[in-house]
Amino acid sequence: MLTASRDGFFAWTSQRLVRDQAKLGVPTYLYYFDHGYPAADAAGIHAFHASEVPYMFGTIDRVTPLWPAIPQTPGERALSEAMVDYWASFARDGTPVAKGQPAWPVHADAKAYMLFADAPRVAHDLLAAPFALNEQVICRRRAAGNQPWNWNMGVISPPLPPKENCR
Repeated sequence: MLTASRDGFFAWTSQRLVRDQAKLGVPTYLYYFDHGYPAADAAGIHAFHASEVPYMFGTIDRVTPLWPAIPQTPGERALSEAMVDYWASFARDGTPVAKGQPAWPVHADAKAYMLFADAPRVAHDLLAAPFALNEQVICRRRAAGNQPWNWNMGVISPPLPPKENCR
Protein backbone atom coordinates (compact mmCIF):
# COMPACT_ATOMS: atom_id res chain seq x y z
CA MET A 1 0.00 0.00 0.00
CA LEU A 2 2.80 2.42 0.81
CA THR A 3 4.64 1.58 -2.39
CA ALA A 4 1.61 2.55 -4.49
CA SER A 5 1.38 5.91 -2.76
CA ARG A 6 5.13 6.53 -3.03
CA ASP A 7 5.21 5.65 -6.72
CA GLY A 8 2.14 7.76 -7.46
CA PHE A 9 3.21 10.84 -5.51
CA PHE A 10 6.87 10.94 -6.49
CA ALA A 11 7.99 8.61 -9.25
CA TRP A 12 4.96 8.69 -11.56
CA THR A 13 4.50 12.46 -11.32
CA SER A 14 8.19 13.01 -12.12
CA GLN A 15 8.08 10.68 -15.09
CA ARG A 16 4.84 12.26 -16.35
CA LEU A 17 6.35 15.74 -16.14
CA VAL A 18 9.47 14.64 -18.03
CA ARG A 19 7.43 12.85 -20.69
CA ASP A 20 5.10 15.83 -21.20
CA GLN A 21 8.05 18.22 -21.47
CA ALA A 22 9.68 15.91 -24.02
CA LYS A 23 6.51 16.05 -26.14
CA LEU A 24 7.07 19.81 -26.34
CA GLY A 25 10.54 19.22 -27.76
CA VAL A 26 12.38 20.08 -24.57
CA PRO A 27 15.36 17.81 -23.77
CA THR A 28 14.41 16.18 -20.50
CA TYR A 29 16.29 13.93 -18.11
CA LEU A 30 14.93 11.52 -15.51
CA TYR A 31 16.71 9.76 -12.66
CA TYR A 32 15.84 7.17 -10.07
CA PHE A 33 17.88 7.01 -6.88
CA ASP A 34 17.91 3.47 -5.49
CA HIS A 35 21.10 3.50 -3.46
CA GLY A 36 21.05 2.11 0.04
CA TYR A 37 23.81 1.87 2.60
CA PRO A 38 24.05 0.03 5.93
CA ALA A 39 22.60 2.65 8.30
CA ALA A 40 19.65 3.44 6.02
CA ASP A 41 18.97 -0.22 5.31
CA ALA A 42 19.17 -1.06 9.04
CA ALA A 43 16.53 1.62 9.67
CA GLY A 44 14.33 -0.02 7.03
CA ILE A 45 14.36 2.99 4.72
CA HIS A 46 16.90 2.03 1.98
CA ALA A 47 16.71 4.87 -0.59
CA PHE A 48 14.29 7.17 1.23
CA HIS A 49 12.78 10.43 -0.04
CA ALA A 50 15.58 13.00 -0.51
CA SER A 51 18.33 10.50 0.32
CA GLU A 52 20.08 11.54 -2.89
CA VAL A 53 20.53 15.14 -1.70
CA PRO A 54 23.86 14.66 0.17
CA TYR A 55 25.21 12.76 -2.84
CA MET A 56 24.22 15.33 -5.46
CA PHE A 57 25.58 18.24 -3.40
CA GLY A 58 28.75 16.45 -2.30
CA THR A 59 27.90 16.60 1.39
CA ILE A 60 27.86 12.90 2.27
CA ASP A 61 30.32 13.66 5.08
CA ARG A 62 28.12 16.42 6.57
CA VAL A 63 24.63 15.04 7.14
CA THR A 64 22.56 16.05 10.15
CA PRO A 65 22.71 13.91 13.32
CA LEU A 66 19.27 12.40 12.62
CA TRP A 67 20.26 11.31 9.09
CA PRO A 68 21.42 7.69 8.76
CA ALA A 69 25.22 7.93 8.71
CA ILE A 70 26.67 7.55 5.22
CA PRO A 71 29.85 5.46 5.27
CA GLN A 72 32.95 7.29 4.11
CA THR A 73 34.15 4.72 1.58
CA PRO A 74 35.64 5.09 -1.89
CA GLY A 75 32.41 3.73 -3.41
CA GLU A 76 30.22 6.28 -1.64
CA ARG A 77 32.55 9.13 -2.60
CA ALA A 78 32.67 7.95 -6.24
CA LEU A 79 28.86 7.90 -6.46
CA SER A 80 28.67 11.38 -4.92
CA GLU A 81 31.38 12.76 -7.22
CA ALA A 82 29.55 11.41 -10.28
CA MET A 83 26.26 12.95 -9.13
CA VAL A 84 27.91 16.30 -8.38
CA ASP A 85 29.39 16.28 -11.89
CA TYR A 86 26.04 15.43 -13.50
CA TRP A 87 24.13 18.13 -11.57
CA ALA A 88 26.79 20.82 -12.01
CA SER A 89 27.07 20.27 -15.77
CA PHE A 90 23.29 20.27 -16.09
CA ALA A 91 23.08 23.60 -14.23
CA ARG A 92 25.91 25.04 -16.33
CA ASP A 93 25.12 23.66 -19.82
CA GLY A 94 21.66 22.06 -19.70
CA THR A 95 23.08 18.57 -20.25
CA PRO A 96 24.08 16.23 -17.41
CA VAL A 97 27.61 14.89 -17.99
CA ALA A 98 30.05 13.25 -15.57
CA LYS A 99 33.65 12.43 -16.40
CA GLY A 100 34.23 8.70 -16.71
CA GLN A 101 30.50 7.93 -16.29
CA PRO A 102 27.79 6.80 -18.72
CA ALA A 103 26.25 9.39 -21.01
CA TRP A 104 22.86 10.38 -19.61
CA PRO A 105 20.40 10.10 -22.50
CA VAL A 106 17.35 12.29 -22.81
CA HIS A 107 14.21 10.59 -21.56
CA ALA A 108 12.46 10.65 -24.93
CA ASP A 109 15.08 8.22 -26.22
CA ALA A 110 13.43 4.89 -25.36
CA LYS A 111 12.09 6.20 -22.02
CA ALA A 112 15.67 6.35 -20.77
CA TYR A 113 16.68 7.41 -17.28
CA MET A 114 19.76 7.32 -15.09
CA LEU A 115 19.62 4.79 -12.30
CA PHE A 116 21.76 5.71 -9.32
CA ALA A 117 22.33 2.55 -7.30
CA ASP A 118 25.90 1.47 -6.50
CA ALA A 119 27.06 3.41 -9.56
CA PRO A 120 25.29 5.44 -12.26
CA ARG A 121 23.89 3.39 -15.12
CA VAL A 122 21.43 3.97 -17.92
CA ALA A 123 18.12 2.13 -17.73
CA HIS A 124 14.82 2.22 -19.62
CA ASP A 125 11.08 2.26 -18.96
CA LEU A 126 11.03 3.04 -15.25
CA LEU A 127 8.37 1.05 -13.34
CA ALA A 128 6.28 0.52 -16.48
CA ALA A 129 3.44 -1.53 -14.95
CA PRO A 130 2.78 0.69 -11.91
CA PHE A 131 2.93 3.79 -14.10
CA ALA A 132 0.43 2.32 -16.58
CA LEU A 133 -1.94 1.80 -13.63
CA ASN A 134 -1.41 5.40 -12.44
CA GLU A 135 -2.10 6.69 -15.96
CA GLN A 136 -5.45 4.84 -15.99
CA VAL A 137 -6.42 6.07 -12.53
CA ILE A 138 -5.66 9.70 -13.35
CA CYS A 139 -7.30 9.49 -16.77
CA ARG A 140 -10.52 8.11 -15.28
CA ARG A 141 -10.64 10.77 -12.56
CA ARG A 142 -10.02 13.58 -15.05
CA ALA A 143 -12.59 12.21 -17.52
CA ALA A 144 -15.26 12.02 -14.81
CA GLY A 145 -14.71 15.69 -14.04
CA ASN A 146 -16.20 15.42 -10.55
CA GLN A 147 -13.22 14.17 -8.52
CA PRO A 148 -9.89 15.68 -7.75
CA TRP A 149 -7.56 13.77 -10.05
CA ASN A 150 -4.23 14.58 -8.49
CA TRP A 151 -2.80 13.24 -5.25
CA ASN A 152 -5.63 10.72 -4.98
CA MET A 153 -3.66 7.50 -4.68
CA GLY A 154 -3.37 4.75 -2.16
CA VAL A 155 -5.73 3.49 0.52
CA ILE A 156 -7.57 6.78 1.15
CA SER A 157 -8.43 7.49 -2.47
CA PRO A 158 -12.11 7.52 -3.50
CA PRO A 159 -13.55 4.76 -5.72
CA LEU A 160 -12.60 4.98 -9.38
CA PRO A 161 -15.17 6.30 -11.85
CA PRO A 162 -16.05 4.14 -14.89
CA LYS A 163 -13.62 3.72 -17.79
CA GLU A 164 -15.66 5.94 -20.10
CA ASN A 165 -13.73 8.47 -22.19
CA CYS A 166 -10.40 7.00 -21.18
CA ARG A 167 -8.02 5.34 -23.57
